[in-house]
Amino acid sequence: MAGRPKIYDEETALDRAVGVFWEKGYANASADDLLKAMGIGKGSFYLAFKGGKQELFEKSMKRVVDQNFRELRSAIHACDNPVKLIKDFFLGLVGEQSPIGNQGCYFGNALVQISENDSGLKLLAAHYLTLLESIFEEAMQRGKDLGLLQTNLPPATLASYLINLWNGINVTRRMETDSAKLAELLKLNLAVIE
Repeated sequence: MAGRPKIYDEETALDRAVGVFWEKGYANASADDLLKAMGIGKGSFYLAFKGGKQELFEKSMKRVVDQNFRELRSAIHACDNPVKLIKDFFLGLVGEQSPIGNQGCYFGNALVQISENDSGLKLLAAHYLTLLESIFEEAMQRGKDLGLLQTNLPPATLASYLINLWNGINVTRRMETDSAKLAELLKLNLAVIE
């Protein structure tokens, strides 16, 4: 006997779960919140995510990586000026057009919000932030190879600096609403990669 056919789109459901987790955080996102947003019933949920909420969150983190990191990495390797691209990436965080609004970094939020009881999820979030740092390093290495960087700091050091800036600015954006002030702060910090 064949099982019931799936009557929802997995990617759409996962995108909606990302929205709930981003807005409420892992701990505060209830099963009801997730099911309602995803538009699926409990049976379908546990059939698709046998590990429950934890598996859903793991898949949501991978979804965010797949949607954003691959695109950033491709842009770095395709553009004429990867250093400018990284500056624009950071400056794009401020103002109305910010791709993440005022919700902060998906992975940084996870590191802060998830309890020590869910250490596997914390490690996964940290892994994805390390992946972003490696993308920054690729951009800095390419910038150095193209003669676009004046600094003698190695690309790995610049990448560590940039991931620290990424983490910091995503917290600062929650307390500072003045876009011009945030942009000036970012420009000051990004002067390191002149």
